[in-house]
Amino acid sequence: MRPLDKLILIFDRTMVLFIGLAVGGAIAASFLGGTETSGGQAQAGTPPPLTQAVKAAALNRRTVDPATPRLVQAAAHHRKVEIGVFGDSFGDGIWAGLYNILRSDQRFEVSQFSERSTGFTRYRSLNLLDDIRSKLDRQPVDIAVVSFGANDTQGIFDAGHGNAYMSDGWQRIVTERVTAVVGLLRERGAMVYWVGLPKMRDPHFDTDIQAMNHFYADRMAALDVPYVETLPMSVDAAGNYEPYLPAEQGRERQLARTNDGIHMTIPGYIHAMRGLSDRIRSSVAQAETQADTQAGGAAAPPPTARSHG
Repeated sequence: MRPLDKLILIFDRTMVLFIGLAVGGAIAASFLGGTETSGGQAQAGTPPPLTQAVKAAALNRRTVDPATPRLVQAAAHHRKVEIGVFGDSFGDGIWAGLYNILRSDQRFEVSQFSERSTGFTRYRSLNLLDDIRSKLDRQPVDIAVVSFGANDTQGIFDAGHGNAYMSDGWQRIVTERVTAVVGLLRERGAMVYWVGLPKMRDPHFDTDIQAMNHFYADRMAALDVPYVETLPMSVDAAGNYEPYLPAEQGRERQLARTNDGIHMTIPGYIHAMRGLSDRIRSSVAQAETQADTQAGGAAAPPPTARSHG
């Protein structure tokens, strides 16, 4: 093994351990307590940035997303809608938020498929495409909620050379990997949502994360995948990091962020996922209407044949 390869491997393993331990403590505490970026150009062949920005805005303005055939089938057979949450440790929290919101609605089953300390730059540790495929083989989903990125603000070592964060090579590799994952989910009939990351307390890390958010919003627009913003609900009126939820009448302000300044508390994740849960409910209601319409049409008697002779 070459010295550079060995150094990168050691760094990769060390970061997995460090992030895993830190995130584990943050999520546990949440449950119990109730580098500068280099600018990269858009990949050749994708729509111009302005076109994607307009498309992303249109996707995000939608309150009802067209029901997929699999979702209509679930409604027609009166079975539970299977929601699978894929991601890293932030995905753990998204699952917790959606689960708490939807657990009283008997139409839904929310499953946790997230894996801590993973990401699209970390295929030396876990190939996400293979991992998600194996999980779908065991349990198909109707709706896939995806969120990665907090572990990906680093370079990628690929094909014998390094690609700095947000360089052209980095964007090309991550775009290919993300596109493959979205393609797999859609092949299996799932409706896909991508959840962005909130504002981070550390200014340097936040600079990297907001570059990540722009990158994924751009890619999701190109793939026609709804991108769910969490940034607006993690800042104050001036756009600064806000660790508390908005004040509610008669209630004390609730803490929305954990001590690491990265993750959210369970109330924070619930607050962040309310919009998406409403959007999912609307799509399922649409699927139920379509299923009823199809059933009604199938039950209608055939028209009386007329003689033309």
